Amino acid sequence: MKLLLVDDHPLFGVGFAHALTHARPDFEVETALSLGQGVERASQCPPDIVLIDYRLGGEDGLEGLRLFGARHPLVSRLMISGDEEPALAARARAAGAAGFIGKSQSVARIAAALDEVAAGGEAFDVLQPRAGLPASNLTPRQLEVLLLVAQGRQNKQIAAELNIAERTVKLHITALLDTMDARNRTHLLVQARRAGLMLDLR
Repeated sequence: MKLLLVDDHPLFGVGFAHALTHARPDFEVETALSLGQGVERASQCPPDIVLIDYRLGGEDGLEGLRLFGARHPLVSRLMISGDEEPALAARARAAGAAGFIGKSQSVARIAAALDEVAAGGEAFDVLQPRAGLPASNLTPRQLEVLLLVAQGRQNKQIAAELNIAERTVKLHITALLDTMDARNRTHLLVQARRAGLMLDLR
């Protein structure tokens, strides 16, 4: 499996590549220190999976997920971060990630997540439901709508921002209310906070 790690900390990149290839000799790990460098390397030798750090110096890893999705749509994307919050994992999923890896996870668990994504699945352990709420069942689009609702956007504004019909927004919100067992939009945000999906919004 060919992997590309985009992380602005070179020592972490070297350590990550060494640990992963030692545990799994079938893995090849290239590293890039910036999004621009990562996109260029992917153009020269497309990886199977790109792992993008959330905090990339002056760059935004979430925007990096979208950038790679636009430039290299056939490459699976994962976010890797030391901030292991469900809200960040949800935002990564909404930005097109197929998985979220916390930097505190073991090499074995990281390898298992990569295998899962390589097989066409998803790896979002950090999105496991809290207090019985089925947060992990939300689709990436529903997560996008939820995050915009949390930012105070009305249906018409959400429709314009996501380039979808207002009627479609209403359907997503109805599905969110049902999935999160919420009575209205205010209660939906309460439930989302209980599920850990509303932390660190920006």
